[in-house]
Amino acid sequence: MRYLFLLSGENLELAKAEVLSLAKAFGKILSYDLDERIFSLNFAGEQFFERLALSHEVCEAIFSCSMSELQKEFEKLSFEGSCCVRVSGIGMKSDQELEKKLGAILWKKGAQIDLRNPENLIRVYITPRSCHVGFLRFKQNKKQFRERLPNKRPFFMPVVILPKLSRAILNLVSLKSGRILDPMCGTGSFLIEAGLMGFEVFGMDFYRDIVKGCRKNLEFFNLKGEVLQGDVREMPFKDESFDGIATDYPYFRATRSGTKDELYNKSFQEISRVLRKGCRAVLVTNLELKELPFKVIFKIDHRVHGSLTRRIYVVEKFENVPE
Repeated sequence: MRYLFLLSGENLELAKAEVLSLAKAFGKILSYDLDERIFSLNFAGEQFFERLALSHEVCEAIFSCSMSELQKEFEKLSFEGSCCVRVSGIGMKSDQELEKKLGAILWKKGAQIDLRNPENLIRVYITPRSCHVGFLRFKQNKKQFRERLPNKRPFFMPVVILPKLSRAILNLVSLKSGRILDPMCGTGSFLIEAGLMGFEVFGMDFYRDIVKGCRKNLEFFNLKGEVLQGDVREMPFKDESFDGIATDYPYFRATRSGTKDELYNKSFQEISRVLRKGCRAVLVTNLELKELPFKVIFKIDHRVHGSLTRRIYVVEKFENVPE
């Protein structure tokens, strides 16, 4: 099955990586292509659309063609039930009359046009390169992320990762289900999103007050999870206890610091120890990291503002520890 994803323009690289990570977890990726913000994915497996954060819409692809062939291809369309056509220009302006022209083609073929509640909503995405047409299968509920903003939780701290980005980062772990750990959980941004997606969640933080606050936030969203007070440099978990790890490191200045080096080096050892072989961890930091004791799958930069860029490292535990 081929699907069309209308990606968010906030961070195109991250949006694409989120789709591919989820597709890997839920099935088999056959091929893919990116045209502006339209990500075309040939995929065999279970649907995962409700898990997405950085995709506005998902369509079941019907065809892709050039602009000159669009109306001719529409004349070949065949489906049951009422319909409505919606056209969007991606990276360019679209012809405002095109919706009417394409709808008229279907009407002349005998299709029932329903602009309010159609059984088939046909999306047409027009880019400078091509036209992509599909049946709408998913539309993002943007309101949910606003309802989970940090300042609406019982326990709040500044400079936390917002819900939409938290979910996208968490999806990079590439898991369908399992046990998720955030060993520096703070207010619980990753844990909240993980719990809402059905994962078994575990959190830990160095400070007692933050642990209590994180628990309150989980309870606020009616989520179960174990949150402990502890040190990421010496975690109280058995070897290979978790299927995935996502965590946001404290923000250090780029100057050399013994405290910083110790935190990173010892936490890497512990994260590797408690993570199952072949599984992923997502490490978020403001620093450039080198010589990681993991297989680096990819790295994505996410600019927050002029003085803060988050580096998102997606790593995997080696099946065999390298010598």
